[in-house]
Amino acid sequence: MLPWLTSYQTQLMRLLYKGELAHGLLITGPDGIGKAELAKFLSDALLCTQEDKPCGQCKSCLLQKAGSHSDFLAIDATGASIGVDSIRALSSFMHGKAQQQPNKVVLLPDAHKLTEAAANALLKTLEEPPANSFLILYTSSSETLPATLLSRVQKWPLKAQFGEDAINWLKSQTDKNVPDFLLSFCSGAPLNALRMIESNEAQMLSDLLDMLQRYILGQVNLADLVKQLENRSYLTSLLGWFISKHLLVEMQDKSAERQLAIHQLYSRWCRDETLILGQNKSLALNAFLIELKRLSA
Repeated sequence: MLPWLTSYQTQLMRLLYKGELAHGLLITGPDGIGKAELAKFLSDALLCTQEDKPCGQCKSCLLQKAGSHSDFLAIDATGASIGVDSIRALSSFMHGKAQQQPNKVVLLPDAHKLTEAAANALLKTLEEPPANSFLILYTSSSETLPATLLSRVQKWPLKAQFGEDAINWLKSQTDKNVPDFLLSFCSGAPLNALRMIESNEAQMLSDLLDMLQRYILGQVNLADLVKQLENRSYLTSLLGWFISKHLLVEMQDKSAERQLAIHQLYSRWCRDETLILGQNKSLALNAFLIELKRLSA
């Protein structure tokens, strides 16, 4: 289990052993925090037939490992949406009798993809949940779910991670450098941070942040900087992080008007960035960086 999830694991198991676990559970939190891992652990525990759950050795656990457990259903959420037909199949499955005992479990990832009709259909199952049947939903966008649906589930919000547990875990998972800023840039999502490290994006990001800083100091040519920055998929996040964590921190003693102007400049960039294409995007980035340097002087 990921170290920052152990407290949630302990709480869930306490409720399970006491028979107080809700039939509908919603795990929320940012992408890369471990929602799927916690949901999988709970699914395995609910299906295990032994006292020490999940044991990993009983018939039920072995079936689950093999991906052939008859009392487990994972809803396919790879498409753009989750439709009402999937929820009808879910409801039918949950109302059936468990074949292996003790429970039937449904896993519904990316719950924010539920269509309105699907969410309404799911409400009926949550209002009168079958005995010994559990539905585990998880999403990074719980705010998009209907209030009526949210009121029917037990919520488990996972906190973003910036502490020593997450940092030490990252260092234990790779032999590459772990930049100090990376967890902050990834909004406290260690799994996303690890992916960036292993793909060398983290080192590239570190180099770009250094280049931005040197540009502000007049040590890097604008054209060279634009060439490195344009077409980066995370450009807007990179600029926002640099401004908030570097530039504005260094400008604390400068005028509030200039700091506000930088905030407004970045807000306009966020508003317009997705609408600007091709050469116009390069020109817009040029203009943005020139104004950013002027305001920070």
